[in-house]
Amino acid sequence: MIYKIFYLLLIYNFAFANNYELKLYEKVLPSIFKEIPIKVFADKDTHVLLEHSNKFHIVSKCDKAVILLIGKRFDNIPIQCKDKPIFATSYRSYKNSVNSFGAFYWRKGRPQLKFKNEVLEKYNLNLPFSLQKYVK
Repeated sequence: MIYKIFYLLLIYNFAFANNYELKLYEKVLPSIFKEIPIKVFADKDTHVLLEHSNKFHIVSKCDKAVILLIGKRFDNIPIQCKDKPIFATSYRSYKNSVNSFGAFYWRKGRPQLKFKNEVLEKYNLNLPFSLQKYVK
């Protein structure tokens, strides 16, 4: 019986986290990129999450039409996407990618949102006032 309760709590927490992430992406990214739907190239995990949103158009190949890359690992992306802005989904990819202008990730069970001012300026991206407190 205790295992069933634990399993149900685990499923609920996972569903809540995914719903929270999707709502955050739907709130934050359209406030930065005014074109709706935003053309996105995403890694596998983020693709599954964003495919349920009408604010994002997910493409299977990174091409010139893509506005934004979202995910953790973009080591082997095509050359035409090397200069696209990246919204990271892990702290490591946020710190290591020169094109990562922002990130949303979980640390110790808490959501973290961060932006890099120099990369925002590089891509001429403007954050709304409500997100300015997350700029490092």
